Amino acid sequence: MEPSPTSSVLQSAPSIASSSSKTPRILACVLCQHRKIKCDRHFPCANCTKANVKCTPSTPAPARKRRRPNQDLQERLARCEELLKEYATEKPDDPAAPPRRPQAPLYDDPKPKWQPAGKLVQEDGGVRFIDNFLIGTVYDELRAMRQIVETDEPEETSPESMTPDDHSELILGADSPEQGIEDLWPEAGQVFRLWQVYLDRVNPLTKIIHVPTLQPYLAEAITRSHNVPKSVEALLFSIFLMAAIALTPDECQSLLGQSREEALQRYSKGVRLTLLRMNFLKSNDLNTLQALVIYLISLQGRYNRHAAWILNGIVIRMAQKMGLHRDGELLGLGPFDTEMRRRVWWQIIMVDAKYAMFSGLSHTLLPRNWDTKTPKNVNDADIYPSATEPFQDRDGPTEMIFCLLTYKFAKFMVDNPGLEQMLIAPQTADMQDTPGALPEEQMKKYRHTCEILGKELIDMLDKYCDPQAGPVHEMAIAMRKFIVDKIQELITPPKLQKEFGTEIRNSKDNTFKIAVATLEHNEQNYMSSKDRGFIWFSLLHFQPDIFLYMAGQLCHRTEGNLVERAWRQVEVVYTFHPELFDVSNKTYSTIAIFILKAWRKREETVYSRTGHPPETPFYIEKLRASMPNDDYKTEPTPPNPYTPSSLADGQEIDATGFDQFLGGLLDGPQLEWDMFSGAPVNNGSMPSFGMYGLGGPPPEW
Repeated sequence: MEPSPTSSVLQSAPSIASSSSKTPRILACVLCQHRKIKCDRHFPCANCTKANVKCTPSTPAPARKRRRPNQDLQERLARCEELLKEYATEKPDDPAAPPRRPQAPLYDDPKPKWQPAGKLVQEDGGVRFIDNFLIGTVYDELRAMRQIVETDEPEETSPESMTPDDHSELILGADSPEQGIEDLWPEAGQVFRLWQVYLDRVNPLTKIIHVPTLQPYLAEAITRSHNVPKSVEALLFSIFLMAAIALTPDECQSLLGQSREEALQRYSKGVRLTLLRMNFLKSNDLNTLQALVIYLISLQGRYNRHAAWILNGIVIRMAQKMGLHRDGELLGLGPFDTEMRRRVWWQIIMVDAKYAMFSGLSHTLLPRNWDTKTPKNVNDADIYPSATEPFQDRDGPTEMIFCLLTYKFAKFMVDNPGLEQMLIAPQTADMQDTPGALPEEQMKKYRHTCEILGKELIDMLDKYCDPQAGPVHEMAIAMRKFIVDKIQELITPPKLQKEFGTEIRNSKDNTFKIAVATLEHNEQNYMSSKDRGFIWFSLLHFQPDIFLYMAGQLCHRTEGNLVERAWRQVEVVYTFHPELFDVSNKTYSTIAIFILKAWRKREETVYSRTGHPPETPFYIEKLRASMPNDDYKTEPTPPNPYTPSSLADGQEIDATGFDQFLGGLLDGPQLEWDMFSGAPVNNGSMPSFGMYGLGGPPPEW
């Protein structure tokens, strides 16, 4: 007998019931999903209990409804398949065709003679650059398909689908869920003070932002309005950070009611958290990139230069992803977007060239096919988002003069890729003991190009600079002199220097002279910028490695004009960098040891020659009072494991292994990767480079 329909239904009921009574899936709590850590799925979970925060269970997304086939969507999908097949089945070269003439390797020509224009595609609220036009067309089709799906039936997203998935914490450290962004925001009155400091002291030397466009967000930010985009919030935090750097410790205490160290930690954390919570690695927003570039500038002099250079590589890749390496006119962008992208790109070039040189590297890793033009000589008031006609250079002075000057130098470095080697190791064939010295013919070529650079800088100042137009123009004049004098010092053959034959006999003597001259150039910068509000910029370029190298040389060099010039620079450095008296810092303690050792040697020399000891300068008395070990004050020091044994023994440093601009003398055995996670920077094996007024324990970034 066949079972009746009713019995069939009854027999299948248990299976249906068992299916419907299946144990529901327990999801990780909201906090663990956001932090991307393993949750024990107990409520409250162990992580929330440890963090002392409320544990909120997450709910699964509702079941999706089945959609009907969309004709337009299917047509676009078919179009994508056709494009991909076309891309994948390009006709290969005919083996029967005559062989092509051999071509020179690509690296022989630094820039290709032709390159495709590329394409900008819309993605995640911004634009992304793609070299291949065909792939760009596919992206356009895919974007249209997503819009069809989202318009047809918007999906409800669960908290799990909204968690960050770009692994940004690998770069800026882990998020701090218990820390609210609003807690890090400055008070209403302080916002405008920091903004004004940035406009007066930082913006004229960087020109990364467009002031008229960004300023309206300040009022909304003060009222904690939710209308402020996250990218703008990150940009404002980076501006507050740079403003704090531009303040002296006394100014910071007076304006902000907190120490400069505390302000740097607070706003650094604000930048990191806002960038982390907006998934900055996936962002194609120009404000986000501006925030990163300003943050990168703030690290100079405050953190290990190698780690900062590595981070700058990430910034370059993000800029390349957004197409900033291609000029906006070529990509069909409006005049305003084109100009702002140029400003950001050229600032990235300048920062990358600087960090590469400071790291002892001979060249940068910019994209080979970049063609972004230099920014125009225009004021912020001359450019606006609704412009339709390309902007033209002003004939007279503008607020861009300092940046245009530095961009000219950056372009000079890029167009002369072998020049960095000479700047990093400025030794010539005149010195027979110099390993790997550049040929004299190549040196003559570099000298000629440097002379051309000097003339071009003078022409630029004659055309766009007016000393009466404001402090930034005076700073530009001083910077031109610094650039020209610095390069001239490096490219002048030792045989043509007045000290040759007396104090300069070999490459080591020449390196000592260059180290002294470098600090003298720094002194000129300090004096020229201290009354204009730009001394922060000059102090950022202080190089502790150069200073330590000179101190080590003074341990055995006791007489001569170069020695007297060196001791004068010791006094200048301790005057402008009082943070060096903080001997709890490993780097500064090492410098103090060799300064005291060199001074003992100087006392012996002067006493044996005159019968009277020299007058003890203020920095020696302060260092002697600060050093914890009395042996450092009176007796020769034992070898320091952190420095070369030859230095500790009072022997001469081999300058051939010394990076001329910042060198590897103080580098620890390993690189500190957790540079942004809030852990103390100075861990005993890594120097923590400071700025003026940065005493006490090293700050947390």
